[in-house]
Amino acid sequence: MDFELPEDTLMLRDMLRRFIHKEAQPLEMKYFTAGFLAPEERARLQRAVEQMGLWGLTVPEAYGGGGLDLVSTCVIEEELGKTFIPVEIGDVPAALYACTGGQVGDYLEPALAGERRAVIAAREPDALHPESWTTVAETGAMGGYLLSGRKLLSVSPGQQDFLIVYVRAPEGLTAFMLDVGLPGMKLSANGAVTLALDQLHVQEQAILGNPGGALTLGVEEAPKAWIRSGARYVGMVDRLIDMSLEHARDWISLGEALVVRPAIQRMLAEMRVEVESSRWLTYHAAWLADSGSGDELRNAAAQVRLATGEMLKHAVDRVTMIFAGPGPSPQIEPQRFVRSLAPPEALDLALEQARAVILADMLGPPIR
Repeated sequence: MDFELPEDTLMLRDMLRRFIHKEAQPLEMKYFTAGFLAPEERARLQRAVEQMGLWGLTVPEAYGGGGLDLVSTCVIEEELGKTFIPVEIGDVPAALYACTGGQVGDYLEPALAGERRAVIAAREPDALHPESWTTVAETGAMGGYLLSGRKLLSVSPGQQDFLIVYVRAPEGLTAFMLDVGLPGMKLSANGAVTLALDQLHVQEQAILGNPGGALTLGVEEAPKAWIRSGARYVGMVDRLIDMSLEHARDWISLGEALVVRPAIQRMLAEMRVEVESSRWLTYHAAWLADSGSGDELRNAAAQVRLATGEMLKHAVDRVTMIFAGPGPSPQIEPQRFVRSLAPPEALDLALEQARAVILADMLGPPIR
């Protein structure tokens, strides 16, 4: 068995690792304080990514991207997980590939070029499961739809960005693409970014895909997305381990550094074993995807999703104990670092879904 990564993938990893360390991580405290990345800083990081030849590298060739294999993509995701800064590399949500007609020029192409950012609006303040979402699209008297409800966003969109909003329409759960700043739309940020829709009028041309078909958008790419998220979580925990080691070596308590205490050593060792186990589980699933093992892929991806999600939760608990509470480190606050990329509620839902996939495969068809 050969576990060695290709030479060009290792070169890609090393180049991105230097970039993250020198360009992205120094911005973290400023980002941590402000809650957003200044437009000029975001543009500078994008130019640097483009100069390194990384922009669009993971986008399928059919859409003008580099079509990078999933194993190498996981290497990139792992390095991106080591920073609090949302470094963009030209990816777009898989759902956006369902664009048709004028949507291609208005949304898909600008998103692929980095000119516009697609922001998903699915979760709601009091509802994670799609069946519990209450944002609705009612048929308008003058045609089209009237959208009303509230959604939680992972980032605060800029004026040039657009939203992919999942709502309950008469035909079923439907995705609408909305420009920022439309009448009837309000964005607020008070700890969380909230989108409020009040009788916002849109035409049928705003529907992404088919009416009632929101949950099928990008469904074929879902296992690969789970694997990529797993790689991102591996990078996040690697960073948490580095932060914990630095703190444990530097913090003196009762005349000794924390790192000499058996309890601290035990937690550090357990995190290291879990991250290594999760890393190779993730790369094996990525290899299955690259090898065309479609029948096994969904279950393998669910295992990655479950293992890396649990690893991340365990790491947060251990790091919090190592830091003796959720307070900030000399770099960033560990818990907020994790929450920015994996909100606990969304993570718990993902783990629940992963368990269901694995269990269904284990039980198999009912015996008659």
